[in-house]
Amino acid sequence: MTVEEIIKDVRWCYDEEALNIASFPSATAGDDVLMDNIIKSKISDAVRWICLYAPAELLGGSDEEGHGTGILVDGSVEPSDITPIAMGGDTVAGRFPTSESYIKLARVRVSGWHRAVKDPIMEDSDEYLQLYDPNGATATADRPQAALIEKTVREIEVWPWSSGQSIELTYVSEVGDNSFEVEVTPQGGGEPYIETHYPLPPRVKTSFIYYLAFLTLSAYEDSRAVRMLEIAKMSLSRTENTQNIK
Repeated sequence: MTVEEIIKDVRWCYDEEALNIASFPSATAGDDVLMDNIIKSKISDAVRWICLYAPAELLGGSDEEGHGTGILVDGSVEPSDITPIAMGGDTVAGRFPTSESYIKLARVRVSGWHRAVKDPIMEDSDEYLQLYDPNGATATADRPQAALIEKTVREIEVWPWSSGQSIELTYVSEVGDNSFEVEVTPQGGGEPYIETHYPLPPRVKTSFIYYLAFLTLSAYEDSRAVRMLEIAKMSLSRTENTQNIK
């Protein structure tokens, strides 16, 4: 989306077209430009919110042709980065560090597994303790597991794993400011101008716009901000988890 499209869509969320800001406290002619600047300044915050709270299955793709696959990153793990984990003298799992841009796991799969894992368990959970049970509760190729190890640099353990097995993963990346600029020549003539674009996953654009509307209205201490946040959460399609969304 272009910055101009984002600003227009955000304003429409709370029925405020340009030059129509009379409902805002202490509105002046200069507030019209101020509101646009607030929206622009909060775009990166709204993108990060989407990265943190949108289900990974909604984050694939980009609405800007030729500008990446959005927020998801595909990769593989170098064998030298994998630390074997042994139990009873046998290697049962492998641990590897995540990248600096890692936010959360979308999927991980080891060669030989019969399915992928999308939701890792935590290392302090009962499920993790059961992985060390040699009497049937540990992970198998039919029932693989991935565990998230919380450290300064997060690590992921994959169960089962043995030397020689490859690991592929997809994760949600911290994209930062992923905007790019395009020079546009107006139809019918006129001076070319620079247009700023933000690539967004198509399936989360509604949540992105409404969360940006929430941030904008919050800056004005407007009571409609609460409703904007509710709509942004509902648009993520995981209503059972919205109580944990900030």
